[in-house]
Amino acid sequence: DIGLGIPAEPLFRSRSALPSGRAFLYGENMGGRKKIMTDVPVVTAENIISIIQKAIGDHRENAAKIQELFDFEEGFQPLQRVKTYRSDIDIDVTDNVANEIVEFKVALNYGNPISFKKRGSVDGMIEAIEMWNDQYFLTDSDSSNQELARDFEICGIGNVFIDINTDYEEGDSYYTRTILNPKTSFVIYSSYYYDRRPMVGVTFRKDSDGATHYTAFSKDQRFEIKYWIIQNPGKEDEPIWVHENRSGEVNPLHAIPIIEYFRSYDRMGCFERQIPAMNNLNLLVSDFSNDVDQNTQVVWWANDCEFETVQVVNDDGTVTEETKHPKSNEWLQTFTTRDGKIPKVQPLTVNYDYAGMLNNYITQRALILQKCNVPQRNDNSGGSTGVAMSDATGWSAADIAANKEEMIISKSIRREIKVICAAIRESACPLDSPLRKIKPSDIEPSIKRQKNYELSVKTTAISNLINIGFSLEDTLDAVPLFPDPAQVIERSKEGVEAYQETKLKQSDKSEEKEEIPGSDDPIYQIGNSPNIDGMNVDNDEEDED
Repeated sequence: DIGLGIPAEPLFRSRSALPSGRAFLYGENMGGRKKIMTDVPVVTAENIISIIQKAIGDHRENAAKIQELFDFEEGFQPLQRVKTYRSDIDIDVTDNVANEIVEFKVALNYGNPISFKKRGSVDGMIEAIEMWNDQYFLTDSDSSNQELARDFEICGIGNVFIDINTDYEEGDSYYTRTILNPKTSFVIYSSYYYDRRPMVGVTFRKDSDGATHYTAFSKDQRFEIKYWIIQNPGKEDEPIWVHENRSGEVNPLHAIPIIEYFRSYDRMGCFERQIPAMNNLNLLVSDFSNDVDQNTQVVWWANDCEFETVQVVNDDGTVTEETKHPKSNEWLQTFTTRDGKIPKVQPLTVNYDYAGMLNNYITQRALILQKCNVPQRNDNSGGSTGVAMSDATGWSAADIAANKEEMIISKSIRREIKVICAAIRESACPLDSPLRKIKPSDIEPSIKRQKNYELSVKTTAISNLINIGFSLEDTLDAVPLFPDPAQVIERSKEGVEAYQETKLKQSDKSEEKEEIPGSDDPIYQIGNSPNIDGMNVDNDEEDED
């Protein structure tokens, strides 16, 4: 139980165990995760409990759908029919296309580390940005971003919690970055202010006694709530950073430390719209498998046949005769009837167009992947290359969808940057550290999608831009190639500028022209003409000789 009355059901269940309320898996009651709202202008100790109580209903609905989507992606995709004919043969096959879509999206969109770069024309920030990227790496951001991406690719939303590293040791990050379970955390936004700003961040858990503990953050305070009562803060002589004693204290970050990520503004998962089609695909392949098995375990049809009889001794000692009926995988012996009719025996089967069924299955599967912007894995068009292949196999559409998603999550990343800046200011970071000088407006995220076949294209583009005079900073902004552009700029900027200066001097020399005295004289122009005196001004003198 996750604390909201939602049972933690086992992953693999029979259709008979399917809860009646799980209509969502069948494509009914579909819709993205609700954006949880409150209309209070200010969050205080007096209204925080009522805010959470009003919001918990919407979160309960979101959490139920999130659980179903995680189940569906993991393989719990029950069929939508009860088999009546040959119920002894009931094969339930799951072609988990949902998992394939999620794995591709996470790998393509977030398969490379997210780093940060200087924004705009800010000067003197290279060292500070390098330190920022080091701190971000020390929070295990590479692996945690994969966890976060799986959350919001599957269920549409994911939550990150930023806090001061109270257990800091030398070599650690000054702040902590934790990925929260979207079923046990949520953000409440304002319907009072026009900008729909976040008002409260909430995460909760259940203890061994079954009591639910809520931790809620407003911009100004942190609250620990149990049994719908705000727990009293600790005594003044107790350490301020003890977890259970932080209730009621001032939020030192002065920002909501729980940041909600979402992949699209409808707040739906990457495969969610195709759930009905995936259910139909599973039904198609299951029925196909059933038919193959039914033809293997055939039911015999016999006409004008006499089967041998055997004597069976009953429990009471009596003897009866029973006809021996044929079974699958057994020899069948028939006898001509007494009136001379020839017996006829054949399997009772339904003749399917197997080639047509397989083609239909392949087509339906490819269509689901296409609608989810997952490209083909091979090219069947006869060897096309370059842009034509990218368009034909769906890679261009995948890149366009990834670009759109990148722009959407950038909003959440900027909110996270703001909270990280606040955490660093309140942390053990030295007062003279360049990190303290970074403002949220100084940096921006760099999200890269690296494809091997693009390597030569990108290096050629970088070379061309450098050769025509673009700065290294602008070049790496336009052509994302390196995991950490700031380090590349620091190590390579001096060499690139020296190369450009040398190239400029060589260009100026080649453009200088040597002036020829009297070059405007007509006689020199005549000598340059192939139609006048054979391009030789001395021809007349030679003729006289």
